[in-house]
Amino acid sequence: MLRDRVLDLLFKEDITQKELTSRLNSSRSRISEVLRKLEAQHIITRKRVSQRTVLVSINHSRTLRVGILRSSEYFHMVSTLEQLGKRIPFRLTVYDNSLEALKELMTGAEDMVASPLISGYFFYLIDRSIRPIAGVAEGGSGLIKRRDEGKIGTTPLSRMDRDSRDFRNYEQVYFKSMDDMLRSYHKGEIDAAQIWEPFLTMNNGVKKRKEGLCCCIFTRVERGYSVSTFLREYKRKVGEPLNKEEKRDTANVMSRLLKVGDEDVIRSLNSYHFTTLIDRSDLERQIEAFGLPIVKEVDSFLERAAKVPL
Repeated sequence: MLRDRVLDLLFKEDITQKELTSRLNSSRSRISEVLRKLEAQHIITRKRVSQRTVLVSINHSRTLRVGILRSSEYFHMVSTLEQLGKRIPFRLTVYDNSLEALKELMTGAEDMVASPLISGYFFYLIDRSIRPIAGVAEGGSGLIKRRDEGKIGTTPLSRMDRDSRDFRNYEQVYFKSMDDMLRSYHKGEIDAAQIWEPFLTMNNGVKKRKEGLCCCIFTRVERGYSVSTFLREYKRKVGEPLNKEEKRDTANVMSRLLKVGDEDVIRSLNSYHFTTLIDRSDLERQIEAFGLPIVKEVDSFLERAAKVPL
């Protein structure tokens, strides 16, 4: 669809209307019609920069650039984005690890990022504008192992990182992606791995008891129209059961994003307790486990998110 192709380009860069026509190999009249409709919806802006040149830009207050990790934990996020897609166009990027995703949030390349609570707090210590607006889920992680000692793989500054520290008979080995970690495990280079869904179920791992929040949704700016609209619909979805058709449709989208099967996604959902709430005491336990300072601004860090009542 031409509208989607136009938006794909504009999410990457501002571009002149003439170049847009050329790069999409379309007619001027068709491009003009698409741009006219997008402008009427306040999704793009056009600015004449010279007598014959019009610069086209995405309107970031009416669109969303979202980053997630390779996990089925973000099922409700993806479902919400798909539902709102016509009203709020979005670009969804899947990152190998939370540090890469949060770096893009910090530099303004993303509007919203789903990341482990503890790694978001670490970035908050660097940039006080990065804060969570909602929780995602508890559970969804566990262990695969071939030996009860040796080397254990994990990803840095994650819930799995914290959990792997409980196994004193293993030496931690950090990986930047799930693929790298599983490849190393199956080659016999490590003896165990703390991994997350759907890869835990796919590799017949032992699920950890649902204890404590893993990931949250982080933003860097105050809520605008797009983020507020997304958050309102996301909270509604988390609070209601998915119907079969919606579950299948979202699983199909997730399977393409994560490069796994639809059924792998659906089976993994039983590992989670989805929640939008954040527990301050859980956050403090995670902070202490990593030896990070519990700064007096913890309340400020959590001020945009709904919290578990004390």
